[in-house]
Amino acid sequence: MWFFFSPNIIYGPDSIDFMENISGGKCFIITDKVVKELGYLKILTDALDKFGKTYEVFDDVVPDPRDEGVLKARDLCLKYSPDIIIALGGGSVIDTAKVVWCLYEFPDFVLDDIHAFRNDLYDMGKKAKMVAIPTTSGTGAETTFVTVISRYEEEIWKKYFYLHRGLIPTYAIIDPIFPMGMPTELTVNTAFDALAHSIEGLGTLWRNEFSDALALKAIELVFKYLPVIYKDGKNEEARDFLHQAATIAGLAFGNGQVHIGHTLGHSWGSMYHVHHGKSVGIVMKYVTQFILNDPEKDDAVKIYAKLAKQLGWVSWSEGDKKAANKVIEKLGDLQKEVNFPVSLKETGVSKEDFEKDLEALVNLCYQDASSVLTPRSTSGEEFKKLYQYAFEGKDVDF
Repeated sequence: MWFFFSPNIIYGPDSIDFMENISGGKCFIITDKVVKELGYLKILTDALDKFGKTYEVFDDVVPDPRDEGVLKARDLCLKYSPDIIIALGGGSVIDTAKVVWCLYEFPDFVLDDIHAFRNDLYDMGKKAKMVAIPTTSGTGAETTFVTVISRYEEEIWKKYFYLHRGLIPTYAIIDPIFPMGMPTELTVNTAFDALAHSIEGLGTLWRNEFSDALALKAIELVFKYLPVIYKDGKNEEARDFLHQAATIAGLAFGNGQVHIGHTLGHSWGSMYHVHHGKSVGIVMKYVTQFILNDPEKDDAVKIYAKLAKQLGWVSWSEGDKKAANKVIEKLGDLQKEVNFPVSLKETGVSKEDFEKDLEALVNLCYQDASSVLTPRSTSGEEFKKLYQYAFEGKDVDF
């Protein structure tokens, strides 16, 4: 594992105007219909018009993007032949754009050619630079090398990872104008995604000093500003800081990764089409309890005890076990404060369907790369129990 990778980050009000300084005049914009309807696409195209850049727009990205949509965008991009590819949207848009960028740079590639062991992918950017402009405050996709694309197999849309360090965008423009109009539920769901990146990232086997520092700051900002936005969605300062938190959390998990919280969340989202942030946000408390209960080592207890002390949730003299459990308590408090679900059954899945699908959910967990980075080894029975506890909202005691 190598550290530290990051895009060039351009942050601040009116940072969209940095587009003037990016060489190239032909832009291929990848976005979705919602972003267009909200008027955010016009903000971008007005800036491009001002700087004399031409553009073509692909706005057919859907949540949990599928392979056929990515390939359609790739074909249009190849035909247009841009020197800048711009992703304007949330995680689904940015993931789509990263894969399109790769398939544009290497037009003979198919999706399965995109993997971590190709040295040629370090040469990304020879034909076009990629600019990621997030409009939601949560996924951190603008900073990472991981993409998630769905493919239909065995009568289910399975989420596949296509990843390489070369897929990190050339630039990430973090302009607070874009998340200002996010609806409350989307704001909360995406914020819990950012929080999961940071909470899980502190415990992953690839954690490091860079990722730890970033995760700590992201957690602080989410806890401070998400409740403010929940009460007043027009609070510009809070929106700005939460947007920063999402990118900071993306840098943390992009360089330290996540673990079984995302494994469980990805599988739940694939099976039931539940928003990713909601899925990982719900299971976050339960997987954290699980690693705190590790009978063989107390590394996680020390990590989360330190977190609680650094954020002032307990005194520095508090015992580690009690301090670590304070993190669980604070997660529960935040869920209640912003009306976030505390159990998987609150996602609308019936107990009958859940029990029928449980084996399939566990099988999906084994196909998720995040599972290998948990600090406590996890068997199929433990995946099953974690789902059962999270479904009922029961504290993990194993």
